[in-house]
Amino acid sequence: MSDDLTLDIDGERYVIRKGAPGLQVGRRNGDDVAWLDDVDPALLPEDARAALAEGDGSSEALRLAIGGIVQAEVKRGG
Repeated sequence: MSDDLTLDIDGERYVIRKGAPGLQVGRRNGDDVAWLDDVDPALLPEDARAALAEGDGSSEALRLAIGGIVQAEVKRGG
């Protein structure tokens, strides 16, 4: 899907998919994606939202925000 953005965080590949009602965050496993969480983009810091809007997967702010979402999912047992 063209709205997917792939980020490399700590040696793992994550996918962000923009859609309704918010963002889906998933972990890439080969050609498949295991979706971890749905996130309201309004919860992201402003600079991470801006990077997301621009499709800037190299943004440290976006990588940090998504890394935090992934860590929260791991702590919840996902």
